[in-house]
Amino acid sequence: MRNLRESENVFLKGNWYPVDESSSENLEVIGEIPQELNGLFLRNGPNPKEPIDHKNYHPFFGDGMIHGLKIENGKALWYKNRYVESSFGFGPNTHVMKHADKIYALVEGGSSPVILDSNLNFTDEIPFSKNKEKRFTAHPKFDATKNELHAISYDFSEYLSEVNQVHYRVVDDKGEISTDTPIELNSKPMIHDCAITENYVLIFDLPVTFNTGRRTDNKDGSDYPVIWDDTYQSKLGLLNKHSSEIKWIEVPKCFLFHVVNSYENKSGKIILDFCRYEKLFDFDNPLPFGNKPFLTRWEIDIAKGSCTEKILDDRPMEFARIHPELDGKEHRFSYILNDGSLNNLFKYDFLKDNNEVHNLGENRKGAEPVFIPKTNSSAEDDGYVVGFVYDQDTDRSEFIIIDAENFSKNPLARVILPSRVPFGFHGSWINLVE
Repeated sequence: MRNLRESENVFLKGNWYPVDESSSENLEVIGEIPQELNGLFLRNGPNPKEPIDHKNYHPFFGDGMIHGLKIENGKALWYKNRYVESSFGFGPNTHVMKHADKIYALVEGGSSPVILDSNLNFTDEIPFSKNKEKRFTAHPKFDATKNELHAISYDFSEYLSEVNQVHYRVVDDKGEISTDTPIELNSKPMIHDCAITENYVLIFDLPVTFNTGRRTDNKDGSDYPVIWDDTYQSKLGLLNKHSSEIKWIEVPKCFLFHVVNSYENKSGKIILDFCRYEKLFDFDNPLPFGNKPFLTRWEIDIAKGSCTEKILDDRPMEFARIHPELDGKEHRFSYILNDGSLNNLFKYDFLKDNNEVHNLGENRKGAEPVFIPKTNSSAEDDGYVVGFVYDQDTDRSEFIIIDAENFSKNPLARVILPSRVPFGFHGSWINLVE
């Protein structure tokens, strides 16, 4: 493998390094793209603009860039990437998704979502037009039964003003805020994700908390203003959707970036599957690096106020996705990236407690796998798993399409992109034919 970009900052080396805006049409396809896939694959991630402060850059603060691929009638019509443009300030860099006929670029921390069209043009349309406060999250949960988004969001400006609270927000089927409830906390936790069940919203009050003065003698500037607090008691808040009352339960000390899913089982207990870090953002590993995440299940007894924990797999896993209509409902499968060499994808079967592996190949690095159900699908895993793959040997990226029911086999199709897609965060498949 030839030498790639170098920097003193680990988040600016190799495929982390930013790319220029570009576009290309009529892309090469190896294999056959299923005819029913007509839509856009969009992925958001940091792509810092010059001049870059190599010493102090952290990807959580990198300028957002959307990478888009349009597929129609078995052809890859175009690939393009565009910097996120925002009239509200920071261009969201973490997620991109569609709701209520609008495509949103998303980020946590109080910044407003930004609306874009299906050609990656950013519009002047104001999100949540009937609500003054635009704060949101990168990880809302979709209630397919009610066509609503549920979110737990924090706001940097409130934390800096010593206001220890987060907000429970619901976006209705028209794209407007229908609920905005402040929730007082004892500290300033970094809450990157949330979870829902039929009756509850789960709030993760864990030991990673904001502290802007935490590292006055930091030798490596690529830092983020949070720290692991070993004295902090981890708590899980169960917010009742109907009464808005919150029950707090002590849970094992850990941290999570991403939830797989949660639901209420037949006995009324809450099942939560997630990618668990034993410790993160501690003083010696601020980037975050060090401890790896492992697939974990909590079983929460609401009546007793207790939580039991089980590690499901001993291989590091992150960026888990499920069927897009199963948030808050019982799931069987999840599709997850290995958080090691990044060259494997997993299909985890929670019913049988086993998994299949899709090997991406040597010197090939995967990203978050996204599941697309087939039209009129007959089973939970009747669909496709898609995502970007970076090839270190060619210094280019591909878009792969895997048959989810034949997960370990070669991709059905590989779309060869004209350049590389830097490592990033989250994305979505957006159907253009309903």
